[in-house]
Amino acid sequence: MKKIVVVGGGPAGMMAAYAVAANGGLVTLIDRNDKLANKLLLTGNGKCNYSNEDMSFEYYNFDETHPFAEIINKYNPLWLERFFEEKGMLTYKKENLLYPKSEKATSVKDLLEKLLADEKINIICGNKVVNVSKDSNEYTLTLEDSREIKADRLIIATGGKAYPSTGSDGGGYRLARTLGHKVEFTYPVLTRLISKDKGLTKMGGVRIKALVKAIVNDEEVAKENGEIQFTKEGLSGICIFNLSRFISKPLEEKCKCQVAIDFVPEMSKEELAVILNRQEDVETFLRINFGEKTADLINDKLINHDYVEAIKNLLINIDDHDSFSNAQVTKGGVNINEVDGNLESRISQGLYFAGEVLDVDGKCGGYNLHWAFVSGYQAGINAAK
Repeated sequence: MKKIVVVGGGPAGMMAAYAVAANGGLVTLIDRNDKLANKLLLTGNGKCNYSNEDMSFEYYNFDETHPFAEIINKYNPLWLERFFEEKGMLTYKKENLLYPKSEKATSVKDLLEKLLADEKINIICGNKVVNVSKDSNEYTLTLEDSREIKADRLIIATGGKAYPSTGSDGGGYRLARTLGHKVEFTYPVLTRLISKDKGLTKMGGVRIKALVKAIVNDEEVAKENGEIQFTKEGLSGICIFNLSRFISKPLEEKCKCQVAIDFVPEMSKEELAVILNRQEDVETFLRINFGEKTADLINDKLINHDYVEAIKNLLINIDDHDSFSNAQVTKGGVNINEVDGNLESRISQGLYFAGEVLDVDGKCGGYNLHWAFVSGYQAGINAAK
């Protein structure tokens, strides 16, 4: 019987450990925290939006030619829903978002812990893996308390750097580098965008639905429809979080980054121009339709009295992204071209990866948790073979 160690007790690691044991492997799960699944309890504001019925590789940072796309196709939302329900947790759908029926992340945590207990999995909590080495076909892990654990195969599922208060310190990247892997530079994403734009000074607390576009060096790189939440520091809201996936890295590289806001995406510039030309008092029109603070922002951004451009393409300069402490996901991580479709390393035989430790990130809406669950399962069943 193969001895397999899983490092990381989040959803990817717990799912991997279960899949190993359910397929005949002898598994030990190690987590640096005193309790498993700390970060999972924060997801979806504690409700745990675990997947999305509208699932596609297009919502991730890999394309259809990468073997990870097949994982998404194979383990689709229906597969995950059936898995949970067969194991004893009911689910429900709100629009396209999938949740546990209880609307509590604790239900998912409790189910995963039950699966681990049913398989009598050896769990070591409160002990960090400080070093790893490979000799022939055997891995040796050194723990913080100086214990050494041997393994025939190793699964690294330690997560990234987002929410470091939950134990996500990027430690898995160090283990991956030790075993010869390249780790892409990491950035916080699904997070707020910081702006020193003076026009935003009075916009704190305003919420408005719009089309937003990410502009890098004057080129559009992404767009999203949704509700913008203006803060004293800049821009927030799910649509902004999704844009951060395309802006965080350029910001680190000192590129010119902006968010363009279209307050009336349902209307062309020509249609808007006709309506504005009918108005005797454009400023009153702005206040009626967009509110006083947003009307003031549009007036502040006017160039040559072009209201159409200010309403349809209002540019906000972006100076920074928020920190890992306030980010939902890490962009960057173990290079995905060094990992095959079984989630096994192409560099070190018997080494597997799952979840956010890989350079995989998806948009808001359950995509990152879905990846954690299905990549953990895929890594686990293949490690057990």
